[in-house]
Amino acid sequence: MLVDLLHGVRALRRSPVFTLAAVLSLALGIGANTAIFSLLDQVVLRSLPVADPERLVALHGDYSGPGEHSSSWTTNSESVFPYPLYRDLRDRVPAFAGILACATAPVRVTWQGSTQAAQAELTTGNYFTTLGVPAILGRTIAPQDDGAPGAHPVAVLSHSFWSSHLGANPAIVNQTVAINGQPFVVIGVSSANFNGLVQGDSPDVFVPIAMQRAITPTEDVLEDRTHSWLNFFARIKPGESLAKAQAATDVVFHAILEADLRQGAAPRDPKDREALLKNRLALLPAARGITELREKWEKPLTVLMIMVALVLLIACANVAGLLVARGTGRQREIAIRLALGAKRGLLVKQLLLEGLLLAIAGAAAGLLVEHWSTVGLLRILPRDAAGGWVSGSLDLRVLAYTLALSVVCALLFALIPALQATKPNVAATLKNQASNVLSGGSSARLRRVLVTVQVALSVLLVVGAGLFSASAANLVNASRGFRAERLWMFSVDATLIRTGRAAANAFYRDLLERLAALPGISGVAGGDGGPYSGAGWGMGIRLEGSEATGKDFATSRIEAISPAYFRALGIPLRAGREFNERDAAVEPVVVNEAFVKRYFPKQNPLGRHLGFGGPKVPLNREIVGVAADVRTNVRRPVSSTVFFPYTQREVPARMVFYVRAAGNEAGLAAAIRRAVREADAGLPVPEIQPVELRIREALYTERLVAVLSSAFGILATLLAAIGVYGVIAFAVARRTAEIGVRMALGALPAAVLRMVLLDAGRMVAAGIVIGLGAAFTLSRYVESQLFGIQGADLPIYAGAAAALAAVAALAALVPAWKASRIDPISALRYE
Repeated sequence: MLVDLLHGVRALRRSPVFTLAAVLSLALGIGANTAIFSLLDQVVLRSLPVADPERLVALHGDYSGPGEHSSSWTTNSESVFPYPLYRDLRDRVPAFAGILACATAPVRVTWQGSTQAAQAELTTGNYFTTLGVPAILGRTIAPQDDGAPGAHPVAVLSHSFWSSHLGANPAIVNQTVAINGQPFVVIGVSSANFNGLVQGDSPDVFVPIAMQRAITPTEDVLEDRTHSWLNFFARIKPGESLAKAQAATDVVFHAILEADLRQGAAPRDPKDREALLKNRLALLPAARGITELREKWEKPLTVLMIMVALVLLIACANVAGLLVARGTGRQREIAIRLALGAKRGLLVKQLLLEGLLLAIAGAAAGLLVEHWSTVGLLRILPRDAAGGWVSGSLDLRVLAYTLALSVVCALLFALIPALQATKPNVAATLKNQASNVLSGGSSARLRRVLVTVQVALSVLLVVGAGLFSASAANLVNASRGFRAERLWMFSVDATLIRTGRAAANAFYRDLLERLAALPGISGVAGGDGGPYSGAGWGMGIRLEGSEATGKDFATSRIEAISPAYFRALGIPLRAGREFNERDAAVEPVVVNEAFVKRYFPKQNPLGRHLGFGGPKVPLNREIVGVAADVRTNVRRPVSSTVFFPYTQREVPARMVFYVRAAGNEAGLAAAIRRAVREADAGLPVPEIQPVELRIREALYTERLVAVLSSAFGILATLLAAIGVYGVIAFAVARRTAEIGVRMALGALPAAVLRMVLLDAGRMVAAGIVIGLGAAFTLSRYVESQLFGIQGADLPIYAGAAAALAAVAALAALVPAWKASRIDPISALRYE
């Protein structure tokens, strides 16, 4: 085996140009595949770094607590529940080895005079023990830390926050940091690979849930059964099946619902009561946590994985073509070895070993391509897009994938050329007639088939690149209902310092005035929601005179905003007016078009009244205006929304501010930071971004697919062009004597040029037709990823065909031109 290996290395060294071309082709194909697989593995395939993740489940369902009034607050897409329900389930479901609850909230962390904005995870005392996550320093939160409310101000730092913001100082353990101005003792640092349970959302600090009032000082919800805010996870006991655990949970939850009905006001309609009792908590597999990142990235990464697989196939076809040509040049060597008694199987083994060496060299170079590609992608990734869940480091899974891929590639591109090269016509070859034998033989046909396959796959990739690029352009240019030009945004949470309603509102009013006084500002507004804020909340509302639902009670999204909000954001008013400072004594509201279409179709909503809360609340708010719909996600329907003055919020909350520049935007961010510091130096300096940047970041996955698919399409086209050039050049070299005879008999150079180009044209045309047919067939599977364009868009198909035809024609023109310039006398002497 070692002798064969050394022989293979020497054989490849004797052909450095061939070896370099083959390794480079494979490096690009394998590197691109490994880079996308690394992202797919981290985002979609990999389980949480917790003990026995397959036994972890997330609880999913609806629960509103007893009574008519309920509210919810969440930072992710999974169901949320009140804390008292956690205690009920913890004490009564026997199938759980442990159940935990958690929720995130923004905080400010101060240590050694430096204040940082951070994300806190409120956790039950059994959080780390149930998950099996250790501490790398100190200890984790224990059940005894989660006792009486406010009694144990302790905190565990995440490894990323500890290393990036606190200098990885091991002395931090048992030191005191201030969280929202209150002292907490740091008892430990969590393990480096643990980033919480919500993909893409990494907590910076973990605190016991009993410290809820210190983290969210404007709320007191630990004993409130009607306020849902916690995610629930549970670990099923060893030996218990998911079905048995679900059945046990159903029994306990049904009993809890019956108890709630006895405590609160039961629905008057028996059908409503029956429907309520049918609610259940579904146990969903949670080995990967709450998979928001997965939901966002899975389909785009799968599409990219298919594309890079096609690129790899093209690269393998290219290398196979090179091996066929190389095998043709080695026909005499192989024929001599066969004539001397060498076994064909041993020769095939030798050639396969050379192919494996090429694949391993390509894989080694591909790892460099993968590293550069992944690091480049992470550098342009929005900071909140992956939340520390994605890294550019290699691990054993990626290395194993690369090794397996290289072996498959070796078999894919080396086997058929090896079999082809080891069955020559020995007698003809030994008589120096190999050129005549092979010029029109199976070797040439195989190379033509490989190039046809390359062209077909390239057409498929170019069509995909065109579709995804057009879709991304449509998403970027789609109308969103407001003007994003020269509009900047940031958020400030006054409740981190000012817990009272009056104090928080006074700060927000002062900051609005300071921002409006900045030079070069044409508009300022704020709200607890707003475009690309990632915020918003909903609740029940009572309507006056709505004929759409048959009832006067419905649900809607609610946003508290400042005066001049619509004017500052460039949101058109379809009817009525927006409120102003003079409306402070009354309770006006503005609704959006989606609200009118849903609840007041073909009616005038102006002057109608509504109320926030249950079916018995007073109709004390008057609709004074109708605003145009704002679309932050243009793929989804607009939610019905009610806007009301922020000063009328019962509980103050974070505000998102929008500042529009009248002209030059240089220095605007620095001016805004100064205004925030002047308003209150104790608040963390916010991140200030142009809204246009937030739009681009929100479309990052679509733009990434468009850019990478275009890159893959260009790469595939270049590989196909190289393949066309190689086949035509090979054919011209083999037909030199024939072309010389034709020209000696009077054939014109133009005729020879046309003959060679037509030969290439037939091969390329076949590939284009096959590729267009495959693209049309597969387009229906990617239509769900497209926006504003059909999967069978004829201009894109025509453009892809024209582009491939033009590139292939250029590739074939060089050898065709050389053929037309052949000297007949020299050609007749050609062997």
